[in-house]
Amino acid sequence: MRGRVRAMGRPRAGGARRRGLAWLACVLGLGAGLWGLAGAQEARADEQLWAFARGAETLPKGKAEAYQFVTLRTGKNDGDYYGFDFDTELEYGFTDEIQASVSLVNHYFDVDGVEDLRDSARYRFGGVEGSVKGRLLSPFIDPIGLAIRAEGGYLAKDDVGGFRQQEWFFAPEIDLQKNFRDDTVSWVLNGGAEFAWGKQPAEEYPRELSLQAATGLAWRFAPNWFVGAEARVRAEYPLMDFDHFEHVVLYTGPSLHYGTQRWWVTASWLYQAWGRGIGEGNQQQTFAEETEQIARVKVGINF
Repeated sequence: MRGRVRAMGRPRAGGARRRGLAWLACVLGLGAGLWGLAGAQEARADEQLWAFARGAETLPKGKAEAYQFVTLRTGKNDGDYYGFDFDTELEYGFTDEIQASVSLVNHYFDVDGVEDLRDSARYRFGGVEGSVKGRLLSPFIDPIGLAIRAEGGYLAKDDVGGFRQQEWFFAPEIDLQKNFRDDTVSWVLNGGAEFAWGKQPAEEYPRELSLQAATGLAWRFAPNWFVGAEARVRAEYPLMDFDHFEHVVLYTGPSLHYGTQRWWVTASWLYQAWGRGIGEGNQQQTFAEETEQIARVKVGINF
């Protein structure tokens, strides 16, 4: 359970104005990412059809793709909470079967009257992440696509309130993908774990184990257009001990994707369909580290 203390004091004024600034920060963050990617050249690359679920394909050898993700997490049990995540990532295909990426993570928080969180409106540098993905089977050639992916990195601030930490994490994952109807329908399934160390003082415990899975289904209903849906589940265990359960959460929601040979964009919205957290009663949702809704826009440019 997160060990946070909300700063006490007089109520914060101008909530509507601050939320407007938060949305402006979201737009500027996306615009800055697009401006930085504007010089990309045309190439064919793997498209991401969902917010969190991933396919088994990899970039062709010698090709690269730049991404800008903007994520809004909102809705707590009380008060007003808007957490924005800005992920700027560069991915490169070393072979037709192996790709790697590096990304910078930043946050913007607008918090007012949320228990255990300080009232604030501020940017925070999140950290640096990297990943390696190896494709064993192709969904376009083999009966089913299969890839192994490993992600890791260093996070100086947590993503709930921007609290200081010294987190190092490692997250191995297996990705499956099956295509149907001449590759116009795609189904994916991901499953893996995340091992994290150095989470104090943002959290009460120094290390944590998370188990996570995601699945997505997408249909190409018109040239360049996909409509889909996905579900994502995550469970966390402090001290990497299954006897120290913290919370489990399930998100579901739709996605819309448009892609050309040079660039693509995906918009997704997820709702917390179910959750349970220690010490949160029987409300069928969990809010200590999670939110009621997640909206994400992802833009990719190939070169």
